Amino acid sequence: MRSAIGAVTSNDVRRVLLAIVISVLAFAVFGAAYAVQDPRVVHYTVAIAGLKQPLRLVQISDSHASWIDMPPARLARVVARANALHPDMIVLTGDYIGGKLVEWPEIRLEKALYPLGRLAAPLGVFAVQGNHDSPLWTPRVFARTHVRLLVGQWVDVGPLLLVGADDLLNLPGPVEGLAAAVADAPPGKPMIALSHEPEFFQWLPPRVQLLLAGHTHGGQIWLPGWPSLDGYLAAHRRGLFTEHGQTMIVSSGLGTSVVPLRIGVPPEIVVITLVPKADPRP
Repeated sequence: MRSAIGAVTSNDVRRVLLAIVISVLAFAVFGAAYAVQDPRVVHYTVAIAGLKQPLRLVQISDSHASWIDMPPARLARVVARANALHPDMIVLTGDYIGGKLVEWPEIRLEKALYPLGRLAAPLGVFAVQGNHDSPLWTPRVFARTHVRLLVGQWVDVGPLLLVGADDLLNLPGPVEGLAAAVADAPPGKPMIALSHEPEFFQWLPPRVQLLLAGHTHGGQIWLPGWPSLDGYLAAHRRGLFTEHGQTMIVSSGLGTSVVPLRIGVPPEIVVITLVPKADPRP
């Protein structure tokens, strides 16, 4: 009797282990396929006070170039799709490389950034750095393209002013740098801002009407009970937010971090249509 019970118990253990292995493999295969699907195009409309005419912006975030799930060929397809949307301006909100637990073979920074240099828009292509971007080498490689990297700087793009924040991990004082850039900008035109982390929304100077951010990947893996973002990021993981009279859009991005998997949070390209805000005065 003991032998029979022992045999049954051993078989049960093997079946449980086999079921676990199959489940993990299925999870990995599904998550990997979900991660490399073509990005969906997500649309938002934001009213901007002082804007004279509608503008169409495309936001690309968190491309995380990698031979695993974001090789140059895939990134080139994303670039072609973004250009086909015919935006007036294109903005990039950080994390162009790195982030995986295992990066082998390691991709060169040029392979991560040069495809982005083929983005084209009449008002220009602008970028900020993310937490995985080298503050030493990212500006040097971007300088070989027509993409303009904004590190605590503002730029006049014609219909509005654009200001870019440095990454929160970079010193000195990226929050203070953003505030100084806003204060330095001339009056008379509406202003929007770029940052990698959504946390900048808490410290956004009042003059900035719209902040575009990324970083969260929308949680990347969105399942009941799955450990994900917490704190401020959990409350601002993806979408449009209006607080203290200002607006923020957080993109779930294109690539992956830690593991090359996505579940429930597809990659996306964001299209923002800026429209003139109606004057409340009669």
